[in-house]
Amino acid sequence: MVFTTSNNSFGPTEISYLENRFCAMATASQRYIVKNGNEPTIGNVTEEKESELEEFIDYAKIVMGTLGHKVFEPLVQEQTPSPQTETMDPKKEQDFYIKRSGASAHARLTNEGMVVLAGSGIRADMVPSCPDYVKKARELNHADIDESHILLKDMLFKTPSGASSFVLGAPSNGNIEWRTEDGKVFKDVENSEAEVV
Repeated sequence: MVFTTSNNSFGPTEISYLENRFCAMATASQRYIVKNGNEPTIGNVTEEKESELEEFIDYAKIVMGTLGHKVFEPLVQEQTPSPQTETMDPKKEQDFYIKRSGASAHARLTNEGMVVLAGSGIRADMVPSCPDYVKKARELNHADIDESHILLKDMLFKTPSGASSFVLGAPSNGNIEWRTEDGKVFKDVENSEAEVV
């Protein structure tokens, strides 16, 4: 994918700034491995030019997202209380937990699926009936699981059951394994939200 201007108005300094920003955002999002041999310099741009370049970055993110490539979007959004209510917006991403069988995991439901958050503890071993996709996911992500079986990065799963099976190292039903802080199972939370809508 290539982004350009209609009048070739960006010189080496602007290109360097954009490369630095895009590499930093892609690395921070943790969705892909960024293969860039050198860390690009941010360059020396004026405040006015920086504003123009940030607008270019915003447009690029919109186009990329519209095309389904969320390269620069983090897996989970920061949750901050509303200034008026000091409570979380109920329409925002919701947090769930698993605390059993040696696992102590924290996940967040997003519009893309269930994200098991960095810092979650997963079960050390896998049962013989563990699904192949879980074994493969653990193998592919072994560098992101420390010796204490703590996740070092956020991990996205398409379904709650995929996420819970990864955490528990066993076949599991995410609809009943994931619970809110006050003990409601995922299935009941989903049903209550469906009734509200």
